[in-house]
Amino acid sequence: MSLKERIDRAMSEPETNIHVLDAAYKPFPSFADWAARTTVDTVRWDRNIAALKNNASPSAEALKRAYEVVKRAAAVDTGAIEGLYEVDRGFTFTVAFETAAWEVEFAKKGENARPLFEAQLHAYDYVLDLATKSVPISEVAIRTLHEVVCEAQDTYRVQTPPFGFQEQKLPKGAYKLQSNHVYTRDGCYHSYAPADVTPIEMARLVNEMRSEEFLAAHPVLQAAYAHYGLVVIHPFADGNGRVARALASVFTYRAISMPVMILTEHKGAYLDALEGADAGEYQLFVDFILKRALDTIQLVAESLRGAFLPASEESAAAIDSLYRTKGGYAQKEVDENGSKLVGLIKNELDKVLARNSTANLHGLAVGAQGGPGSSDKEHRLPLNGVPQGIEIRLISDAPAAAQVIRRYHLYLPKDAGIDDDVQFQREDRMDAFYARMDEVVPLTSGVLGIRIALFAERVVASMLGELRPLAEQNLR
Repeated sequence: MSLKERIDRAMSEPETNIHVLDAAYKPFPSFADWAARTTVDTVRWDRNIAALKNNASPSAEALKRAYEVVKRAAAVDTGAIEGLYEVDRGFTFTVAFETAAWEVEFAKKGENARPLFEAQLHAYDYVLDLATKSVPISEVAIRTLHEVVCEAQDTYRVQTPPFGFQEQKLPKGAYKLQSNHVYTRDGCYHSYAPADVTPIEMARLVNEMRSEEFLAAHPVLQAAYAHYGLVVIHPFADGNGRVARALASVFTYRAISMPVMILTEHKGAYLDALEGADAGEYQLFVDFILKRALDTIQLVAESLRGAFLPASEESAAAIDSLYRTKGGYAQKEVDENGSKLVGLIKNELDKVLARNSTANLHGLAVGAQGGPGSSDKEHRLPLNGVPQGIEIRLISDAPAAAQVIRRYHLYLPKDAGIDDDVQFQREDRMDAFYARMDEVVPLTSGVLGIRIALFAERVVASMLGELRPLAEQNLR
């Protein structure tokens, strides 16, 4: 009889099913095994770190604000991933940026939603404290982290045969006393560490994280391994996912002063990567954590300097083509994604210009015509040969009549891979906005939306700063 058949049969026999599922537990790998079977794309990592460091020196207030936005976005969505409350992209960004209505919007989620969110914020503060002290992770620290994460949660839902689901008191900061195997989305049972084995496995995980090889490893490898090891054990009755994401953030905080930002829109890829790791494909999860870390770095970099490194999805049809790029895209699809990016940028510019228009000051963003050819040998114009872009005009009326015009043009990667950039480049090459293909295909990413909004704000503010002295001079 196969293991699956034994498990399925055992589930009809409540007195024995836990023992069968306990026996099916597959321990997490040693870090040596993990490191031997994974790599980190250090070229991408170093490039993004360099871009972050190359920003003009930000003020302490700007730096604090950028990090706070990332922390709040990670905190609000970590609870939503576990189903504690529901969010959408607009809600996440409302809370992350602390817009005027964020507290009202949170109140609509129920009386428990905001305390759960604030507990997660406190957890990231505790994680930052662990990271900055650079002390080895201990079991006490992990149990304390669980206690902080679950500060606002008193009960959890558990299935107790033959009575079904019940609400039970959640033990905070203590390892589970009963096994907590789960019924997965593909209709099978997944076994975590049995309750009696949990302390031994947690001691082993902590020892791995204190090993010389682990401490010398890349922070993405550290974060991915710590997260995966804790999730495999599932040491607590509830809150394991939230604790795992917070624990992983210890190592990204040490490296880049930021948490791992996993949003609800990443949940499908997140679960797929974890399932791949369960099947021995550890690289899938390392790559997932790397992408989320790069998202975070780019978001902070954009907040600090105002420029972007986004992606795009075009909507204007071009030439039908069966040729596909190295990333698996049809050239027509590349063009469509680029057009979509232009539309998203124009929408944000329209909003900012409308907000800054007055009786004597007018702003307009229109489709740009003409413009230079391809920006470099790796990029091209749209297949139909018609340049795409945006012309932004700011005009002040007489007697202080003046105007400022800027033009941005779209350039597309000739052989697009998922990490290749669509370029939205200023005509004089003094500014540019970049978007990775995988940020817009198949759906526009939430991080890209934030960066577009920041880009629009920066461009209009810069143009207003240029228009003002011209208007003053003409008035004189």
